[in-house]
Amino acid sequence: MGGMSYPGESSVDGRVRAVEKEYAARQTRIFVLFALIEGIVLLVGVGLVYGLEVVDPELGVLLLLGVAVIGGSALSMLLMRHMQARRRAVAQARGENPLF
Repeated sequence: MGGMSYPGESSVDGRVRAVEKEYAARQTRIFVLFALIEGIVLLVGVGLVYGLEVVDPELGVLLLLGVAVIGGSALSMLLMRHMQARRRAVAQARGENPLF
């Protein structure tokens, strides 16, 4: 883990900083992976609606909107779970007991 220590920093501060850094990296991975998956799904959807004309374009717009809404909801849930896990990890790094 290594890392820089800062003047006046306790080992608790160092653990909290490490947890924060780890969760920031995880959040970045969540955003990148989600953007790739959502982009591919929307690209395939647009291709099916407008390229291959599998679905009527008027209905296709609603389907694409539905995909975007579902994707946005999924991203919101992922971020909420991530923030809760981060909050628990920071509390644990500080030595706080979540039961009390």
